[in-house]
Amino acid sequence: MRRYEQLNLLLKTTALLVFLWFVKALTSKTPSEHLGPFADNIHTEEDAFGRVIARDLRGWVIDESLCDGKITDDFVLVHLSNSPNPPIYVYPMDIDEYVSTDIIMTGQYESHNVEIMIQYMKRFPNAVFLDLGAFVGSFSIAIAALGYKVVAVECLKSSVKRLYASMKEAGVSDRMSIIHNAILDKRIPVVIETQPGNIGLTYVDLRKSEGNEIVESIALDDLLEIFQFEQAIIKMDVYQYEDMVLNGAYNFFKQVDVEAVLMEFIHHRSDNYDNDGKFIIDFMESHGFEPDVPEYMKRDYKKWTMPEILFKRIKPFSHTDKGHIIE
Repeated sequence: MRRYEQLNLLLKTTALLVFLWFVKALTSKTPSEHLGPFADNIHTEEDAFGRVIARDLRGWVIDESLCDGKITDDFVLVHLSNSPNPPIYVYPMDIDEYVSTDIIMTGQYESHNVEIMIQYMKRFPNAVFLDLGAFVGSFSIAIAALGYKVVAVECLKSSVKRLYASMKEAGVSDRMSIIHNAILDKRIPVVIETQPGNIGLTYVDLRKSEGNEIVESIALDDLLEIFQFEQAIIKMDVYQYEDMVLNGAYNFFKQVDVEAVLMEFIHHRSDNYDNDGKFIIDFMESHGFEPDVPEYMKRDYKKWTMPEILFKRIKPFSHTDKGHIIE
């Protein structure tokens, strides 16, 4: 009986010590790399910059496995032609025949679109540039090198590693955050696929539940949990899921003054995915945007020939949801 009482006392004491540790972890101020009761959780915007972060079942965490800064033989270092010619790590040309090859050969990719985004950042210097589908960072690194704040979202692990290495090499860690998640309209594990020889064609395959690379998806609204966005310029290239991104962004567009969205639209012209083109047009219009196309084509999106469309704000920002004022 005495042994039973001793064991019971020991269990109670152990439980009390664990409880006290947990309370201390919740209430004490700990270093930024170990915020919260679980190692590597982050809760504030300041802790997100200069790192690779991700949202999973634990919340927002530092993805330490992608922050080692290791450079391997398949990291190709070049310099972007945009002033001030920042360094960027890309893929070898034989596995990325378009994006990386163009950057290696010319120092740029989609230079016209990059310049459009730079000009918007100059107009709105306090905005955050949000790069949804950042790939190796031809937009993100170019804009961060000019001194602007950047949040880059990328789902492919090997591209995230290059983004992190480029961020360090370019010396922009103080103003750039990298998020390793897919972005849709819900939080689910998704399979990531790429095209052989064209790794720049990275996409989520919702038809599959198993694959070589699986990552958690998030919604754009989830970013509001840690980032204090007031104004944003968005580039969105997520291979046919742009409509889903917007479907998970109602709170974001209510709370954040988004001034421009450069969106890949080529997959939505034919409405192959449940009237996704019309949904995009209606969403953007209801939030005060219009497409930068000739007047006679503004609603006739099936005739748009450009692969990317710039949606410009034409109505002053207010806290609205589909045209209704939110108190």
